[in-house]
Amino acid sequence: MARGISACRPRCPFCDRLIDRPKEVEPRRLGDFDYGLCKCGAVYVHDVTGHNLGAAYVEALGFACNDDWDLAWSLEPGEDYEDAIIEGYDFGSHVVYPTGYTPKGRRVRGALSFIRLIEDVRDVTQAGVEKRIKTLSEPQISEEDRQRHYLDRRRHRFSKQEVQACVDARDIDRLKEMALRDPLVLRKIQRLLYSADQEMMWKAVNALGRVAGDLATERPTLVGDLVRRLLLATGDSAATNWGSVETIGEIIRNQPVIYGSFLQNLVEFLEDPPSRPSVLWAIGRVGELHPKLVRSKAFFSLFSMLNDSSARVRGHAAWAFGRIRAQEALRPLQALRDDPEELSLFNGEKIIHTTVGKLAREAVKRIENRASDDQEENRMGEQVPLKSQEDRDEMLSKAEALYEEARDLSGRGMSMDALQRFEEALGLFEAIGGREVEAANICEKIGDLRVMQGNLDGAIPAYQRAMTICEKKHDPISTVLLIEKIVDLYRQFKDLDKALPYYFRALELVERLQDAGKAGLYLTGIGDIYEKKGDLENALDAYKTAYNIYKETRSRDGAEILEKGIRELEARISKGLM
Repeated sequence: MARGISACRPRCPFCDRLIDRPKEVEPRRLGDFDYGLCKCGAVYVHDVTGHNLGAAYVEALGFACNDDWDLAWSLEPGEDYEDAIIEGYDFGSHVVYPTGYTPKGRRVRGALSFIRLIEDVRDVTQAGVEKRIKTLSEPQISEEDRQRHYLDRRRHRFSKQEVQACVDARDIDRLKEMALRDPLVLRKIQRLLYSADQEMMWKAVNALGRVAGDLATERPTLVGDLVRRLLLATGDSAATNWGSVETIGEIIRNQPVIYGSFLQNLVEFLEDPPSRPSVLWAIGRVGELHPKLVRSKAFFSLFSMLNDSSARVRGHAAWAFGRIRAQEALRPLQALRDDPEELSLFNGEKIIHTTVGKLAREAVKRIENRASDDQEENRMGEQVPLKSQEDRDEMLSKAEALYEEARDLSGRGMSMDALQRFEEALGLFEAIGGREVEAANICEKIGDLRVMQGNLDGAIPAYQRAMTICEKKHDPISTVLLIEKIVDLYRQFKDLDKALPYYFRALELVERLQDAGKAGLYLTGIGDIYEKKGDLENALDAYKTAYNIYKETRSRDGAEILEKGIRELEARISKGLM
């Protein structure tokens, strides 16, 4: 039979280079696929069945975008990327049979789906994709361990008592050794997350995160399945904390390159009030070692947690900001220093009983002492040397270039790319220090882009950060403009209690600026909120004051509208109507 005569080694359809055999890469999302990367920047995904080409295509697109799915869904085929398919690929022999049959007549169904992003987009994503591929090519398990465990192919089963004893003793090395020989060890550690003993639960969180992190390159499928099980458990039982969120955070902390994209999945659970302390703890642990990852995935959504009604949420938020050493949170943290409410928190070593105020004070101290701490770490050889003036000048030039590039991308409608550039520029300006004006401008633009994308929750903290800087710089005009944006978002959320103090602050500022028109506008807004809250007396007072301002400034339209509304409100009050 001659149907397989034209068999050949697989080549990239874009550059014609020979390509390597696809390999297991986590995280997997849509199916059991293997991945590869060509030197020209094209990525490819192997579908062994040839029947899941749609899922393979989506998986290749997500992989090419380094799991930035907002970016992936914003790209246009043919304009932002090319795609191609090679059918008849046999994974075992790493050969393509164009006819779909081997010389012996065996049907070959496998296919390779290729995606190559345009150069501008690859510049943003390629480093992350290459790092993931490289990470999977360089297992962290030592050669000695590999020889010892892989020469002995006999499977061994460890009892739950043996596993629990190692977890209790925090014997991570022994647990890694056991997990290499018995894949069920990870499941047995996971079961300890449901322990009624809180100390045992936290030991399991720590052990599972560290063991899974170290095994991620050696057994990527095993660890990937664990992460997906934990996410499923979190989604099914979000009202009760069984340690799943915290464990995912620990895995990300130990393997940010492979599993960093899952941080966004955790952030989504901030919408569920009972899950907030767990999410904040996980973010704090990740941010302690990888602050850039947190800033790119979760940063602005954390600020509102400092004002949460729950002491556990406020305390964990303060602790997380302290771990990240986020200077942006300094002012709201200072406002919590006298908060007396109590809570319990696992600090990475033990469970502590403390107050929100104490955690806030500790966070403020960590942030304020960041420079001296960095110097100490430099002496210990754990950090790069502090920046010289020449380095600072270079950082400034890079930050300014990123800022201009972000503005250009924003003007062209490329909001995701613009956001990434703005956030990179913001990080550089903050690292340089003394560039508050640039930081405020960038925060406002980040807020504007998030509003454009429909991410209103993410926009408010960005505007608040910009407003704080403008107030510090005694810039009342910019402060008022930012307040208007914040108020507009709170009104869209129908969160009137949060909008009201911003109205009063804006009113105070425009009175100093002697802007009567704005004062009348804000008083009308204050009256509207009071009326909706059922406080008709205060609403009437605000409307009457605004009416008098409009009369004095001869704003006929505003006065006529308010006059009619005042009469109707007075009639309701006289009749005792609410």
